[in-house]
Amino acid sequence: MKRTNILIIAIIGLFAVLVMILTLSNDDQKKRESQEAPNTAEGVDYNYPPERADALLQEQERLESDLLAESSGGTLEDPYVNLDPYGRSPLSALVIFDTETRSQVSFTVQGKDSETDISTTIDGYGTHHEIPIVGLYPSYTNTVEIAVETESGETMTNTLTIVTERLPSGIPAIKIKEAKPEKMQLAENELTFYVPSTRHAFAFDINGDVRWYGAGFNSHVLQELDNGNLLYLSKDDNSGNTYNRLFEIDYIGKLYNAFEISEEAAEQEAEDLESTLIHHDVAELPSGNLLMTVNDGGGEYMEDMMIEADRQTGKVVKVIDLKDLFPSEVYEEYPVRDDFGLRDWFHQNSVVYDESDDSIIISGRHQDAVMKIDYETEEIIWILAHPEGWNEEMSEHLIEGEGKDFKYPAAQHDATVLPDFDDNPATIDVLLFDNNTVVTRGDEAVSGDYSAATHYRIDEETMDAEVVWTYGKELGKDYFTSIISSARYLEDSGNILIDFGHVDEGERSAFMEVTHDAQAERVFEAEMTRFRAGAWAYRAVRYQLYNDSWEERFTLEK
Repeated sequence: MKRTNILIIAIIGLFAVLVMILTLSNDDQKKRESQEAPNTAEGVDYNYPPERADALLQEQERLESDLLAESSGGTLEDPYVNLDPYGRSPLSALVIFDTETRSQVSFTVQGKDSETDISTTIDGYGTHHEIPIVGLYPSYTNTVEIAVETESGETMTNTLTIVTERLPSGIPAIKIKEAKPEKMQLAENELTFYVPSTRHAFAFDINGDVRWYGAGFNSHVLQELDNGNLLYLSKDDNSGNTYNRLFEIDYIGKLYNAFEISEEAAEQEAEDLESTLIHHDVAELPSGNLLMTVNDGGGEYMEDMMIEADRQTGKVVKVIDLKDLFPSEVYEEYPVRDDFGLRDWFHQNSVVYDESDDSIIISGRHQDAVMKIDYETEEIIWILAHPEGWNEEMSEHLIEGEGKDFKYPAAQHDATVLPDFDDNPATIDVLLFDNNTVVTRGDEAVSGDYSAATHYRIDEETMDAEVVWTYGKELGKDYFTSIISSARYLEDSGNILIDFGHVDEGERSAFMEVTHDAQAERVFEAEMTRFRAGAWAYRAVRYQLYNDSWEERFTLEK
């Protein structure tokens, strides 16, 4: 009898072990499947990765082979010149020539005055020279001066003229209303870039002359990567209805990476805009991967997800669904948009990665909230928003405003991390554009009175915040903008570049550069008018046409 009981117990124990093994095996399988396809959740297919467009890169290889063949025999006295060689940057040219002895090359695109010359020197000596000329004027006979210096110190020069065509229709008129160069402290070859909601991206100098533009239409995403290239959201053809290409190019238009963006989850944000999957922003991660704001794709919600895509392949390696961070009633009960039949409950319009603590800071226009999220765990660290309407669990993450002049943002855009001005590891400085139009929560009494760029200092230990600096309230309704817009810290001057993108209900966009101090002196203002409906300035940024890394990347095979 005892022997029988022992046998039964042994069988039960063995069965339990088998069940445990099978369970663990099944869990491991599910985990592997989750890792292999992290872009699927709750039965909805989120598999909308950008697919590497290798055909475009292969086409460029053939183009460059032809360029080298055509340029063979070029000399400093009679160089090979090709205007817009890659078909993406019409105000650029490629100049190629050889020298008999090893030489270093410098060149200048003459500006209309001495302050607008664009020039640089290619470090190092060689006998084959490929010169990417950028910063030409449109519809103009441009003068380009090239100087060659040999290792022994002998110098030779040549002056070229390059004639360009007129600007395409739709680029707005630019009026410079204020410019104080000595207080702007522009970096060498630096231009102000107009990042559009749609149509052409372009850049202009201190006189308001356009010196660069993209041939392909652009939507929202135009940013300089760590390697000096531009990340550029465009499409196969300007006549297309969907932004379906993500390019990595340099300022002359040479292609380094290209992705085809799925049109399956593309949505139209407004009647005047084309559809897109990547709707507002992309953040470059330390790995080089791209964190993109994308649409849900499930047919009910929009603009409330992020995907991390491998920079080389486009494969999705991480998905963040913002619905997982909120109580279900927040998004399930949010009104459906009559025009598109979707719930645009969060409307994420920016994301930045903070390497100091592996976090991201995001802006949700329709929740009037800026949030910091742990990137690995996807847990909320804090929420900067008016306390109205949050449940008990979400309220635990709210930042409390301090000071009589403190104001919570409303329908804000472009939340970015500033340098650590107070040298305090417990605080974080955040700059954003406060549109100041209440969508879900906020101060209704001042909503619509003005818009402002605002610098917040948030103490992450005490969970309170103060307003360190703000500019815009003094401008009143003349510069109120209900949608889009941006605010960027300029490292060279310490000033703030502000885009009032939708002034007078979209009749004009205005860029202002203001000193980041108590005086808040206006040192630059440009006004853009007469643009196509929808082509407002989504953001204003400053980039150098010849940055620190451009020459390391530009080489044709020879």
